[in-house]
Amino acid sequence: MRDYGVKVTSILPGVTDTDLTGKLKEVTVDSSRLMTTEAIENALKFALTVPANVCPLEIAVINQQTPWTQPVIPFKQDHPDK
Repeated sequence: MRDYGVKVTSILPGVTDTDLTGKLKEVTVDSSRLMTTEAIENALKFALTVPANVCPLEIAVINQQTPWTQPVIPFKQDHPDK
């Protein structure tokens, strides 16, 4: 794609406060740890406005307040013996 001037960037957003997030059932989400849509928008704007000779391959956007060891949405797995 480079020969045609096309850049490809992966935006990896953390759990983001959207209408979809509010529809998650059986999950309690700490809303203070959610990303805002504006934060994701800013990451996208960054990717689109870098100089022509720059290609950000991946942009991972996480809430600075979210520890890596604690997921925003708790993982729930039923034990096979239950």
